[in-house]
Amino acid sequence: MPGLPIGFTAVKDCKADGAVVSILGIVMSLQEPRKTRGTDWCLNFSIQDDFTAGPVGGSSSMGCRVFKPSQTSLPKITAAGDVVILRNFKLNPWQGRMDCVSNVASDILVFPASKIPVPELSQAYLLGTQRLLYHATPGAKEPSVPEQNAVLTLKHSSSGSAKDVQQHASLATYKATARRKEHLIKDLADGIFADIRAQVLNIYYSNYGTVELKITDYTPNKDLYLYADPEREPDLFRKREWPGPYGQVTLEVRLYEPHATWARANLTRDDFVYLRNVRMKHSDVRVLEGAMHEDRQFPDQVDVHKLRDETVIEEIRQRRETYEQQRSKGGTTHLVNAPKKSSAKASAKKKQEKKERQRLQREAEQKELEENQEKWEAQRSGINRNVRAGFSEAQRSTISEILNNPHIQARTSTKCNSFILPFINCRHRSRVRIVDFYPPELEDFSHSLDDPSWTPRSKSQRWEWGFVLLLEDANVPHDTVPEQLRLIINNDAAQYLGLGNARDLKAEPRILDQLREKLFIMWGNLEELKSGLRARGQDLPLPPGDNRLDNKPIDCVIEEYGIECSVTEDHPFGYQRLHKLALTKIMS
Repeated sequence: MPGLPIGFTAVKDCKADGAVVSILGIVMSLQEPRKTRGTDWCLNFSIQDDFTAGPVGGSSSMGCRVFKPSQTSLPKITAAGDVVILRNFKLNPWQGRMDCVSNVASDILVFPASKIPVPELSQAYLLGTQRLLYHATPGAKEPSVPEQNAVLTLKHSSSGSAKDVQQHASLATYKATARRKEHLIKDLADGIFADIRAQVLNIYYSNYGTVELKITDYTPNKDLYLYADPEREPDLFRKREWPGPYGQVTLEVRLYEPHATWARANLTRDDFVYLRNVRMKHSDVRVLEGAMHEDRQFPDQVDVHKLRDETVIEEIRQRRETYEQQRSKGGTTHLVNAPKKSSAKASAKKKQEKKERQRLQREAEQKELEENQEKWEAQRSGINRNVRAGFSEAQRSTISEILNNPHIQARTSTKCNSFILPFINCRHRSRVRIVDFYPPELEDFSHSLDDPSWTPRSKSQRWEWGFVLLLEDANVPHDTVPEQLRLIINNDAAQYLGLGNARDLKAEPRILDQLREKLFIMWGNLEELKSGLRARGQDLPLPPGDNRLDNKPIDCVIEEYGIECSVTEDHPFGYQRLHKLALTKIMS
């Protein structure tokens, strides 16, 4: 946040565990005060101090917890939109994010949103001749003139996001007050949010980056999928694909990021897990299932954990033992009314058709969820959705991480000195902005294979694409010089991009115009700006802080490779390190 008072820290820079900081921000969400297990009262709320660098609830937001000996001594925050000053709060990691927590030396000042004047009436307050109305916790010092000015500046700069703040607060309140509590599987129903403790029966990894858990606590629910027992209904089974338990005791839960990554790294079959805030819903075939999406307020928060409560684990084990005893005695293993054996053959085909419908429905639902998630991510990050990139399972790399790939340093053994490889055959996925291109004229983006200056050994009338894009990271910190990467667009990459077969662009103005329109979708006003600058004897890229280029960031796949060249001091191995575009397409 610009204009912070001396001694204050921007929320996005609050990363050091245990550090004591002073921050200020707009209240984004607020929970009701609650009594702790001890003698204190606790107030949970979240704040944001910058509305220009990202979405509401993004990297400039933080959760806050205030502890006081009585409810009356808690800060008097009335609603989302109030501005707070938090002095001497301690940073504390909690559930995958960094929170700030009060201590005995902390001060809290609350400036009600309704009492902060509009910019036209703020002059006297900015000069310090008038004081803003505020509430303070006992013993807090009054706000200094720079602190008061920062409150006014933040409130005015966030005015354009007021509606988003209220929507964010409403969503947070709904999630906090939704009917979410610890449930046995037998008590789950459509539309609730539940905390579930269960045992993992199986784990499935999908090509979409999700993880599907099959879990049970050995309590039956009539809305779950029925796994018939092969010993009781052998005609329903050609092979025993499902090892049990049988009946309607198994719940399927689909995990999205970041829960999926944690589950892949930490969970195995037979583990006992605690799943927090599972959304329960019916599929189109009326089978109850669960889903765990990213927390939009705290996107890095993981709500999947291994269960450590031995009392709960023992309860699950006892129910499993009861189930196994019933089955060994020939009892009701389904824990529901079993179908009559005489009707098993007649229903086998219907069961198989139902299973196929469930599979198709899951695939359609998964595709819809992925599309909705992609749309939401694009809206949140402001990227160009008309450009799509493959390699979606990869974590994004910055330009610096690509250029300074640590794997390029190698050694022959532990006793030998390390040396630098000329290049690495590898692939990255990155979010970037296009800030320049070469050649400077679009008609030179295609080249004749009969041109000896382009390809000396070829004698062909064919044409191929060949041009270069200059890239920067999509998000560059303020007042820094961005690192840049030259990205080659060869013939294969250009055709995959959607430019079609290369032609003689100088001889075919209509094809050149089509190319210009296609590239405009990807890079916005880049070509128009470059042409205007070159006409005045200038050129791209623009200097830092110049905002005339208004194209959106894109996701793309970058491949590193090497080509043979003359051995020089810069290329001692006789190879030049290059990067090219891959698996990236303009969709419109």
